[in-house]
Amino acid sequence: MTTLLATLVLVPDRSDEVLTRLRSEVAPWLRRLPGFVTSRWLLATDHDRCTVVVELADAVAVPDLEAALAPGTHDTARSWWCERLEAVEDLGLAARPSITL
Repeated sequence: MTTLLATLVLVPDRSDEVLTRLRSEVAPWLRRLPGFVTSRWLLATDHDRCTVVVELADAVAVPDLEAALAPGTHDTARSWWCERLEAVEDLGLAARPSITL
């Protein structure tokens, strides 16, 4: 399993446009990547950042994500850009209802 953490910077005054685009284009594209398992999209309360947690069965699609998101590239002409994309490890510390500790 490969878990990626992506931090997207959003232009706050264009947040409605950005969220529509993320829902209609980016999320469906992500779900079609080879090995996609699941994702969680977390929006900051001030709408200037979106954190995406992506789980993939393996690392095959990581180069596709890196190429599409171009992490670290700040493009002011766009309504959003990827600030960071990194592989992370789930420590399994969150309680799960079906698991007794």
